[in-house]
Amino acid sequence: MARLQVGVETGCVAPLWVERMSARLAQLSGVDSLLLPDHYVGFVPRALWKPEYTPAAKMIPSTDAFFDPFVMMGAMAARYRRVRIGTGVTEAFRRHPVTLAQAFVTVDHLTRGRAILGIGNGERENTEPYGMPFTRRVGRLEEALTIIRKLWESRGEPVSFDGPNWRLRDALFTTPLYKGQAPKIWVAAHAPRMLGLTGRFADGWYPTQKMTPDEYRQKLATIHAAAAEAGRPVDRFEPAMQIQVAIGPGRQKTLERLLKVKPVSAMGLLMPGAVWKKHGLRHPLGEAFEGFADIVPNAVPPAALVEAERVVTPDLVGEGLCAGTVSRSSRPACVTSSCGTSGRSRPAAARGTFSGRRSSSAACGSCRRTERRRRNAPLRRERPRRDRHSSSTKSRHGSARTPGATASIRLFTFGAS
Repeated sequence: MARLQVGVETGCVAPLWVERMSARLAQLSGVDSLLLPDHYVGFVPRALWKPEYTPAAKMIPSTDAFFDPFVMMGAMAARYRRVRIGTGVTEAFRRHPVTLAQAFVTVDHLTRGRAILGIGNGERENTEPYGMPFTRRVGRLEEALTIIRKLWESRGEPVSFDGPNWRLRDALFTTPLYKGQAPKIWVAAHAPRMLGLTGRFADGWYPTQKMTPDEYRQKLATIHAAAAEAGRPVDRFEPAMQIQVAIGPGRQKTLERLLKVKPVSAMGLLMPGAVWKKHGLRHPLGEAFEGFADIVPNAVPPAALVEAERVVTPDLVGEGLCAGTVSRSSRPACVTSSCGTSGRSRPAAARGTFSGRRSSSAACGSCRRTERRRRNAPLRRERPRRDRHSSSTKSRHGSARTPGATASIRLFTFGAS
């Protein structure tokens, strides 16, 4: 049976000591992967990130002060010899596909085969304010993935490509792949066309929006169908999911406490207009508003921020995260893959990043029995011996590993009390 892996996506923001501490504690807690966002700015309007609104602003002065994740990955590769390292996610607006291809082959060498190129179709906040048109998002990603695959499969031979965005003329890519294997590509996909690209080009799926088990299963089936049509096997495909987690005494109480923190109401603006409509509300930025991919937080009119604070409800905030106790928040919509039992699914087991405790819940008897055996197993079975010349254990990261699902937990600090 496939093993569920758990990762953490850190903030990648200043000050550096906070980022180092977050990554180190996650690694010590036993996570399988460390992913980094690739942003110029964050999702919280500057006007709301102040110590009088949240004590977190005393420790993190700005949610817009991002470090370059590509530089950070190199530093992480030198420090952490077991976990997988990658982006969650980058895009092809700010970096040429050849740059992405070269960078991740380099990271794959530094990590000895543990790099993950997490990529999506971009966000308006990282492009439009910097003079880059936020258009042809899916087409641009399709071109980028085509070029990256062509380069990695070229074996040093010249590559030519004609597309609306990029043209290659006898372009060489002679950087050797680590042990002859290309880095893994995970695509952040939700809509049908993006799911199709995931099946055609990717090794894994990294959705960032909360969904029900049935929704997840249907979308994964769409990916598998696209892969089959393209002649790509799915036996080693890695289904994953980014989960926003808020830990507290219970779901409702936790959500109510979050709403007392002023920046959280603004985070409600990251929900699409359709989600607001489902709750009988009208999105302050319009019913057609797409949500986080479409927002430029520091350009949001003050009136929209005031309206969001007035009307956002706990249930609306709950549409975007798993909230409650550790055991409860690992259950509801955090399902990431089939557990191997017909017609059932396996929820994401969350390792407590800062407490070092392990929490999981299984949806079926088979998963519960597997979980009990894993917990009662000797330590040597949980952490097999590694050769001192190898950076990973085959059962977890090498060629013999059976892919499972990955739940990546995004870390946020708002200081709700």
